[in-house]
Amino acid sequence: MKPLDFRSDYAHSSEGLSELTRLIYDVFEVDVSPLDRLGHDPSVVAFGWWLGNELVANVSLYERRLWLMGEQVPAFGVQSVAVRPEWRGKGLFRDLMRRALSFADARVNLVILATGTPSLYTPFGFRQIKEATFSAGLVQQQTRARYRLLSLDEERDVAVLRDIFSRRSPTSLVASACDHPALFMLKVVETPEIELLHLPDLDAVVAVKGREGPSMTLLDIVAPSIPSLEEIVSALGYTGERIDVHLTPDRLSWTPEEQTPVDNGYMVRGFFAPEGRAYMLSAMRI
Repeated sequence: MKPLDFRSDYAHSSEGLSELTRLIYDVFEVDVSPLDRLGHDPSVVAFGWWLGNELVANVSLYERRLWLMGEQVPAFGVQSVAVRPEWRGKGLFRDLMRRALSFADARVNLVILATGTPSLYTPFGFRQIKEATFSAGLVQQQTRARYRLLSLDEERDVAVLRDIFSRRSPTSLVASACDHPALFMLKVVETPEIELLHLPDLDAVVAVKGREGPSMTLLDIVAPSIPSLEEIVSALGYTGERIDVHLTPDRLSWTPEEQTPVDNGYMVRGFFAPEGRAYMLSAMRI
């Protein structure tokens, strides 16, 4: 068998993206090819072992633009951690994690990832953090619905979203992220029940679920100035009984009635200022 070659030069080449897309689909059955059209995150750095022209193991980093307890904090996120089954148990995952974390540690003091298998990452100094969702009943009030449903299949709608992302303000100063829109868009593609709604009067796009039911979930807000929750509900013409908010609500001019602890799989390595408080980073990522 030919020896493996280590490479970190492929994250933005057509060959590299094609192989990384194939690896992620083969291992996780997640199709990231829509990003070829919607746009890949230019900050991604990939670390991989190759057998000839085949990528057999990968760990990627991408820049996180976090707001934590009133300060903008640079960080790296870990993503696309995958090893082909026939190459597992040979130390490739451990080797690539060490290379990626060495790269990250030389540049930032915080690394964050989301996983369903935390035991894989505790040996590298990661620890689990818990988040919370926020909710309250809604008092019926007069609404003036004005919104447009966006489709990522329509280039003009993608352009609207890109424009607002380029001017985005943090949804929270306690805990939020202003990352590149790639993972946000991929989450929408992978989750048909998520609606993207453009609210032109508020110069905002919101991601929601359950808008036709008695309880609506607000997943994220993309806007240069964060509107109040009351303004969002009014612009959506929502007349349901309850709102669940999956982001830290300190900029929404709203007081939740309930906080529910949740485990979204986040782990951190380094100082994470909101730890121990009630907060929610956006779950709009794959």
